[in-house]
Amino acid sequence: MRSVYDGVKSLIAIRPVNASAVQTSAAIDTQGYNSAMFVIENGAATGTPTSYTVDAKVQECDTSGGTYVDIPSAAITQIVADNKSAQIRVEALNTGRKRFFKVLITPALSGGTTPKALISGHALLGRAFQNAVSNSSTPA
Repeated sequence: MRSVYDGVKSLIAIRPVNASAVQTSAAIDTQGYNSAMFVIENGAATGTPTSYTVDAKVQECDTSGGTYVDIPSAAITQIVADNKSAQIRVEALNTGRKRFFKVLITPALSGGTTPKALISGHALLGRAFQNAVSNSSTPA
């Protein structure tokens, strides 16, 4: 019998932070997995901005310390309101994709007094080549 946690690894990509500029995760090693899902969340903005948006995308690279490039179609539909979430799904890990990923979350705020957006990102690596995997919330 298989459970939801069989073959899935959960990682905190970007811990919750009040930000006004792009936040980039550490390198996420996808070796041993076939698919990934990134959950991007935002809370209430502070500093009473007149408007704000949150964008996010996933980049890939052959090495953890190399130059990362955007993965085509691996971006969210822009978040334009408080307390929303969005997902980015990536398939074909380690066959059609490069081994290391980074997630980038970009808040853009206007007006208000030093406005910031509460943002976070979580990575789920799935369909492991071998079960069972250790499931931890250790940062990537």
